[in-house]
Amino acid sequence: MGKRFYRFIVPAARLVTRRVTTEWEVPFDGEPCVFVCNHERASGPIRMVMDFPEMKNSRIWIFADPLDRKSVPAYVRQDHWWREDAKLAPLYNAVIPPAVSLVLPPILRSIPHVAVYHDARAVSTMRESMKALKGGQNLIIFPELPTGYHEHDTAKINEGFLYILDLYERATGKALKMWPVHLDMQMHAFRVKAPICKALSVPLQEQVPELCERILDGIFERTGGGHV
Repeated sequence: MGKRFYRFIVPAARLVTRRVTTEWEVPFDGEPCVFVCNHERASGPIRMVMDFPEMKNSRIWIFADPLDRKSVPAYVRQDHWWREDAKLAPLYNAVIPPAVSLVLPPILRSIPHVAVYHDARAVSTMRESMKALKGGQNLIIFPELPTGYHEHDTAKINEGFLYILDLYERATGKALKMWPVHLDMQMHAFRVKAPICKALSVPLQEQVPELCERILDGIFERTGGGHV
């Protein structure tokens, strides 16, 4: 089925949903980059795939577990798909994960993506990401940390993806731009903030706190943001 499923399901979904528009704080320059987005429950990934104009030349980071039918049940049970104290939690736990394992993997695998691993295979995540960037494609990443049912941490993000900044600098001699994207579902709009860059020739670890703060400023529309 492959990409044909993605090419069919996205246009079909657009027929029954309201489109999300895109507002750029500064014009997009077309250079390979990372779009760093707020999750907004499941809406962030879904709407980016359906409506974000640069999706046509991008690959989205997707956790490896939901890509594999065998690992989906454990992933669903651990990923806060329902409240742990819900009265029907035992029923959800028994019924939903097996059902999702039949539907979710073929959908996700059809989307242009990079599989994200959190073990020794993380090397392949970075390798595929660099291959995409050097081939002129963008990456779409959701760095928020889930903390509960429909909840994500708004004070810190998963910093692991920032390592790609060092890899890109070593490979190209250039700074990889990160464009924070805030999805506002009430206004049905992506608001793309001015890009953030790592300072060249300065160790990444010295810049991580500031980079994270600026990413948080952008994806949650806090005060601040802009270039590093």
